[in-house]
Amino acid sequence: MSSDDDGLEKLLPLKGAVKATEKGRSLLPIAICLFTGLILLLLLVNYSLFSSLQNIYGFNYASVDSTFVNQSVISNTNNPSIKDVATTDIDESKDISMLKRFNRLVTAASLETTKILTPSTNKIWLDFCNLTDIDPWDSSILEYIHPEKDPMHNCVRTVFEHSKLINGQLFIYSNGDEMKCRMRCLYPKSEMHLIYGSWIKVDNGTKPECDIVEVECRKRSFFFGFDEDGYAFYKYLHAQIYRNISRLPPSILPKSPKKYDVHIIVIDSISQTQFIRAMPKTLHILRDRYDAIPFHHLNKIGSGSVPNGFAFLFGKMLEDIPKSPFSRGYSGEYSSLEEACKTPLNESDQFIAFRFQDDGYITMMSEDWYTLYNYPNCHGFNKTVVDHYMRPFQLLFEDPPYKSKNMDEIVHKYSCRESYYDLMDYLKDFIKTYPDIPKFSIIWATNLAHNRQNALSSSDDYFYHFFKDSVKDFENSFLFIMGDHGLRYGKMRETPIGEAEDNNPALFLSVPKPLRNDLNFMKQLKTNSKELITHYDIYATLVEITNPKNPRVPKPIIHGSSLFHSLPTPRTCDSLRIPFEYCICRLKKTLIKNDNEIGKKAAKMMVEQMNFELANSQKVAKICSQLSLIENGEIIVEDYGGEQSERVYKITFSTTPGNGKFWGIFTYDSSNQKIQILSPKFARLNKYEYQARCAKKVKSDLASYCYCTSWF
Repeated sequence: MSSDDDGLEKLLPLKGAVKATEKGRSLLPIAICLFTGLILLLLLVNYSLFSSLQNIYGFNYASVDSTFVNQSVISNTNNPSIKDVATTDIDESKDISMLKRFNRLVTAASLETTKILTPSTNKIWLDFCNLTDIDPWDSSILEYIHPEKDPMHNCVRTVFEHSKLINGQLFIYSNGDEMKCRMRCLYPKSEMHLIYGSWIKVDNGTKPECDIVEVECRKRSFFFGFDEDGYAFYKYLHAQIYRNISRLPPSILPKSPKKYDVHIIVIDSISQTQFIRAMPKTLHILRDRYDAIPFHHLNKIGSGSVPNGFAFLFGKMLEDIPKSPFSRGYSGEYSSLEEACKTPLNESDQFIAFRFQDDGYITMMSEDWYTLYNYPNCHGFNKTVVDHYMRPFQLLFEDPPYKSKNMDEIVHKYSCRESYYDLMDYLKDFIKTYPDIPKFSIIWATNLAHNRQNALSSSDDYFYHFFKDSVKDFENSFLFIMGDHGLRYGKMRETPIGEAEDNNPALFLSVPKPLRNDLNFMKQLKTNSKELITHYDIYATLVEITNPKNPRVPKPIIHGSSLFHSLPTPRTCDSLRIPFEYCICRLKKTLIKNDNEIGKKAAKMMVEQMNFELANSQKVAKICSQLSLIENGEIIVEDYGGEQSERVYKITFSTTPGNGKFWGIFTYDSSNQKIQILSPKFARLNKYEYQARCAKKVKSDLASYCYCTSWF
């Protein structure tokens, strides 16, 4: 048999089938018609279903981890983080298994509640996201990087500490002098007010029944003896965690089932790359001993601390995002920051600390500057909202009526202490005082890095030793180390890298040691660490950790998604409620020549808008100057591109008096020569504190625009 015959023999079954078909050739036309009709019917059904999904959700449907995925984003090879999500097979059962260790009963339905997508029927421009890592050592910023040394390293203490608070007992060290000392407790009443306790005599071993203790001592006078109201040659402030069983919530008093502690440490104004650049030793200990995961693409959702703080502590959106070429438009819980500030906060709000209290946690909060909820002129809470609040300690350093003369210098400068030492000592004492009760804490350090772009490096040694010595203390804790935003002012901020860092605050997450052994859980966290996320996602994550039986807010507003699960897609700035001006998704910009007339017109319109706000403010209309554009100064116009005749631009300009440098976003439609200003506010790039002291004195939120008309 020939080779051709061999081939035919292999096809004998097929040959038989063909013969059988020939016998029924007369039925072929009917079969073809039926088959064609069936195919058309199936195509019609699929098309209808597909169209319905598109109309409802505004993007294409794909079966990837049971979520909706924007097909154009998935196919984008320039976005490795999104590719990871698309190709990763997550074992959902392991997620549920892990969550049961939080003493929770998790159902498929409850898992889906964290996957909130924003419906869209309107196509918008820039509905994609290209994420790239920022180089901490980019050549364009090297001239601005000058690491600071620890100012306390060679500090010589100039105040003798006559009083010490050790393990809840107060001791007096006379240093050979005959003196008498007294103390009083300072109790928090609200964020901006305290209550003074009565003065009592101090004997060695006196046990103050409060957290914040003020001490003063007097020497015997040759003529008058001890004058209790006379000059105090020594005064000092001490802080501790005083365990008062009588004030603990009833739900805490019985032995609670084991729950993980949660600690949030915020360092104001630090970006992800700034932390990497300035804190190499701290970063090493966090990765080596805590298995901390860096989240590379946390995107701020507002300019300063208040909107970002509300996002991860309240889960709320303070300002509307207007509809524009790059946003479908979103309504916030408040229409503006001003409205949010005027609205009092109360115990029925969805403050994350309340949820932990409802779940049997003991709570603590400490800040070293104006509280987040009151700055610049916000109403805030009318009462203390956590079990341990360090606020009276800081009130004695700030403004009248509580400011104590020289107390800030005595406790810090003359005692060789930084203000963040106070916060971290308070945290250590909190952990030590409640080994048997689940704990939730918020630490917010503002003074360290807010005003100086290189100051963070001075704290590297301190935090390295703090975390090295505290490994055991945090073994059963979720530890969030984060920023609210990056550096907002200074020469480095004026560079493209500085702008990117401002919009990309730091986030490192360490989970309890038992969960670090869950490979699927850790894999999911690491996958999510490469995704675009917001402070809303942090709030959703914190909500998931708790499981109160009777929460004061049963169904809190959730704008984000828990970081413990596969994140919903698409993950674009608009879908995550990130205003375009803060978006870290990389978009190519083209620099326009300096004499661009469109840019000058837009800049003048922005200055007019600023002057309108100043003139219509009851607080600053009479104390702040009207501004003018410096037309012969540098006006930087950058073209983001656009569609058809409408293009989007960013402009940076300067004003006089004060030489303030600002930027904003506008569109220009060449078909009708219309300019539309899109930025509701114009962020300032250079410092203004001294120029705007009058506006700060009246706590105006327009301080960045203000140049005071009087120096007095």
